[in-house]
This record gives sequence, structure tokens and C-alpha cells, in this order.
Amino acid sequence: MAHNRIPAILAASFAALTLAASPVATAPNLGNTPVSSEQVATPTVPVIVGKPQGQNNLTITFVDQALKGNDSTLLTPQGNLTQRYAYSTYSVPYKVIEDGNDNVGPREQDSFLCSAPRGGTTTIVNPVEVRANVQIQSNVGTELKKLINLVWTGQTNGSFKHTYSKAKVYSASESVLNHRDYYGAIQYDLGTTVVNRTDVYHVYSGDRILYTASYDRGQQTVYAKIPKAVEYARDFYL
Repeated sequence: MAHNRIPAILAASFAALTLAASPVATAPNLGNTPVSSEQVATPTVPVIVGKPQGQNNLTITFVDQALKGNDSTLLTPQGNLTQRYAYSTYSVPYKVIEDGNDNVGPREQDSFLCSAPRGGTTTIVNPVEVRANVQIQSNVGTELKKLINLVWTGQTNGSFKHTYSKAKVYSASESVLNHRDYYGAIQYDLGTTVVNRTDVYHVYSGDRILYTASYDRGQQTVYAKIPKAVEYARDFYL
């Protein structure tokens, strides 16, 4: 009888070891546990929701201190005349964001807006604001910097801001398995600005101005990153 019990004991022990080695089921992701990257779809393509309002055909007048006080003498049939610097101008005949120069980045200030449930709608609880400034890509003087800022944003400091309003309704379709989160951000375009400079002089005979002489000092191109507000979404699967 003892010999018959040995195989039974061995069988029971083997079964117990097999159960112990079986894989344990993974607990589902519940509560506020962060989701893994596999649970989030590729973000939707950002759409533009706000752009700065610049000024077109703009000309500004300024005094170049390096030229001020440098009088020169003109020899004319009327005698010796004095040419004296008066002021300079910058004007912008042309500005453009050329094909391929949009969304040059980097995208920044990504801000959570709201989360819409599958097949449902929602709104932003509190307004969300993003801010940015024009980023000129070369060293320019104070007056030219002011001009570039004005033509692209209408602000001398090149500032731009956008507020994501509580009034807008956001939704998630039935194809979204769990929920859709919306985000706002700042993105940049690369703008090309063509600038003309003119120096203006008064020509004197004694203390009397006879006429004004203008000198074209050429044209230059200035590149700057122009901010805009964008919006995109991420779909969650679990």
C-alpha cells in the first residue's frame, strides 16, 4: 500500500508546482494611474486658431545719431551750399511667409485645455492663455527691430497672445475608444521681410533751406520667426 501512495504524492506535488508557476493576470489600469504611450494615439495635426495682426505698407521715421551733425559742402553754380542730415526712413514694400516656411517650430507652451468623453462634448473650465514674441533671426538696430515687430504683430515689442475661450465646445466622436484631450500651443512660421532705407538731407544756403535731397541706401532682407496659436488633440484608447 505504501508503494501505491508514492506516485499519488508525486502527482499532487507536481500539480502544485505547476499552479505556482502559472502567470498571474495583470491588474487593469484604473483610477488616475498614468497611461503608457501605447494607450495614446498619434496627436492630430495642429490647426491654427490665432495669428497676430500686423501692419502693411508701413514706413517709420527715425534719426540715425551716427549721421547727425555730419554736414557736408556742395559746390554748385549758386555757390557753396551746406548739406545737413535730417532723418532716415525704413519702409517695407514686401513681407511673406513662403511655402515650406510654416510650422518651423519649435512648438512650445503646450497647455491642456479640456477632455471630451467618447461621443460627448465639453468646454474649457478656465480660460487658457499663451504668449510669445517675434524672434528676429539676425542682429538689427533698435529702429529696424521695431519696424519688423510692427509689420508682423502691430506691436513695437513684437508680442502676441491668444486666449482659448470657455465659450468654445469641444467634442469626441464615437470612434474615440475612451476620451479625447485637447491642447493649445505656440507654433512659429518663418517670415521674410524686405526693407528699404532712405536717408534724407536738407540743403542750406546760409540758414535757408533750398531743397531736400533723398538718398536710397539699398534694400535688405530680414528673417523672423512669427508666433501663432495652434490647437491639437490626443485620443486615448483605454
